[in-house]
Amino acid sequence: MAAGGSPAAALTGMVQVEEPRGEVQGTPGSSPDPSVAAPSEVPPARPDPTGPETNPESGAAAAGSRGARRFLCGVVEGFYGRPWVMEQRKELFRRLQKWGLNTYLYAPKDDYKHRMFWREMYSVEEAEQLMTLIAAAQEYGIEFIYAISPGLDITFSNPKEVSTLKRKLDQVSQFGCRSFALLFDDIDHNMCAADKEVFSSFAHAQISITNEIYQYLGEPQTFLFCPTEYCGTFCYPNVAQSPYLRTVGEKLLPGIDVLWTGPKVVSKDIPVESIEEVSKIIRRAPVIWDNIHANDYDQKRLFLGPYKGRSTELIPRLKGVLTNPNCEFEANFVAIHTLATWYKSNMNGVRKDVVMTDTEDSTVSIQIKLENEGSDEDIETDVLYSPQMALKLSLTEWLQEFAVPHQYSSRQVAHSGAKTSVVDVPLVAPSSLNSTTVVTTVYQEPIMSQGDSLSSEPPALVKEEEEKKQLDDEPMDMVVEKQEDADKNINQILTDISEAKMSEELKPMDTDKESIAESKSPEMSMQDDCGSDIAPMQTDEQTNKEQFVPGPHEKPLYAVEPVTLEDLQLLADLFYLPYEHGPKGAQMLREFQWLRANSSVVSVNCKGKDSEKIEEWRARAAKFEEMCNLVMGMFTRLSNCANRTILYDMYSYVWDIKSIMSMVKSFVQWLGMFYRNQL
Repeated sequence: MAAGGSPAAALTGMVQVEEPRGEVQGTPGSSPDPSVAAPSEVPPARPDPTGPETNPESGAAAAGSRGARRFLCGVVEGFYGRPWVMEQRKELFRRLQKWGLNTYLYAPKDDYKHRMFWREMYSVEEAEQLMTLIAAAQEYGIEFIYAISPGLDITFSNPKEVSTLKRKLDQVSQFGCRSFALLFDDIDHNMCAADKEVFSSFAHAQISITNEIYQYLGEPQTFLFCPTEYCGTFCYPNVAQSPYLRTVGEKLLPGIDVLWTGPKVVSKDIPVESIEEVSKIIRRAPVIWDNIHANDYDQKRLFLGPYKGRSTELIPRLKGVLTNPNCEFEANFVAIHTLATWYKSNMNGVRKDVVMTDTEDSTVSIQIKLENEGSDEDIETDVLYSPQMALKLSLTEWLQEFAVPHQYSSRQVAHSGAKTSVVDVPLVAPSSLNSTTVVTTVYQEPIMSQGDSLSSEPPALVKEEEEKKQLDDEPMDMVVEKQEDADKNINQILTDISEAKMSEELKPMDTDKESIAESKSPEMSMQDDCGSDIAPMQTDEQTNKEQFVPGPHEKPLYAVEPVTLEDLQLLADLFYLPYEHGPKGAQMLREFQWLRANSSVVSVNCKGKDSEKIEEWRARAAKFEEMCNLVMGMFTRLSNCANRTILYDMYSYVWDIKSIMSMVKSFVQWLGMFYRNQL
């Protein structure tokens, strides 16, 4: 089916699928560059498991003396838009560990110091946050990969730029990070004049700095490189003949892994043949940066369908898979859970032609067999993994989360920049203005790396010195008078507050509201309202009031219904995947299209000539209205769920689908209005 968002959006004709990021870049140069040393032969410690002369079935033994081949599988936070907060990332680590995944790649495009201002060092506050995040990942056994994206404005031939990049990664290394990634995605393909004098092509410039950084960091076990041509459609003229990718394969050191999104930026399918093609030219197995669930290119769309279109046959041909999911954190339960099911179904790299014995643990395969028995759906071609079964497993587990009351304490995003302190300073205004002006003074702490000296004075001391300097410049009598007035005002305010509190506590309790109102001035009443620690209301614990029970002819009390598995299945079908709708969503589209196409049988011109067709139209219209009512009920139950964190991340989407379905339902009712009026 053609790509689309929600079926409701398709009903209104507003869905258009476009390539979500970037444009096809210019042709990279391909001449040899003496400034880029060719890598030495692949050492036995880390041979390439998917090179043209490598047996693809020997993937598990390809790591040599480095140990068993480690498959990176997890999440990349690499979308455009508001980054996740620290509490969400820690929850992600918990889920990754629970589901058997192992990797988190930190690459939020809107972290300014990751991309736009990559040269700036992290402040003390930011350093503490990153150190805490890296420690949390280690606590859950998750490999934390820090990515930096300097490609927007770096001059590759400038040694100072290279030194700045090294210093930035040195700082992150001091935070406890041991795995890194250098990203050159979504950037201009042209070099500046200075780089053209040194490098023969854009690829040579990128490979030169990547190899140097990799060796400077001590050749980390995990080091990722994202090329500018990171998918098939970006390769000129094609993948197999791309000079850019050929340079990457020839010059990039063998210990560096390459990120790849598949045939497209958002790939519907990633065929085995396409991976074999790109592996041949880059001379290594790629790591998939998977955008199948990414929605940053269209914020009216959400993707709750299963991990699909990637055969488990890919696993022995890849170094890893990292999903770049929805911007809304809580909407990614299905995306990550089904990825874990996909990975675990063939985590040992078993080929299709290898028959599993009865003694091997194949719980997922057994469940898939049972699921497919007696089912009307087509049996999946992948015998090890069923997307529909994986979806059902994930929704069943996700359902439990909706009943758990939860709400994040803060929705603020960790910002990049120096920590600031804000002080409101009231100034004495001229008498003619009869007002008070407030000036906000911002004191900025210096941006410091982990290794910088901490001997600088804190902002409070700087503020005191500035005030002292201002006072020294004023006449002595003015300073004394100002200080005495300030002390007098402060003491008077404290005395007034204390007396008011004491007199209030010593007064006998008076239940007469009028006498209380008369005994207090408006100013005191306002002060009490603003400063009282006890809210002027009674709680359920303070009252013995019986619960209201409506009479026999009165409206019944509103009852909250829990979210059901059917609700989540419907929700997933309505917000499925970029290129297809779920079964129920597709059914709604078909029914609506049929009703609209055959509405002439109930129109004013038909006058009830064909009763059989009229009855069919009425029956299908009633069925469609029931489908619309299911969406309304789903919306109501989701809106009342205990877990507000999940609701708030998805509320705009479920509200939109509910509103559109309500409109479409009314439209169908309007189509059949003439015939109903004739009855």
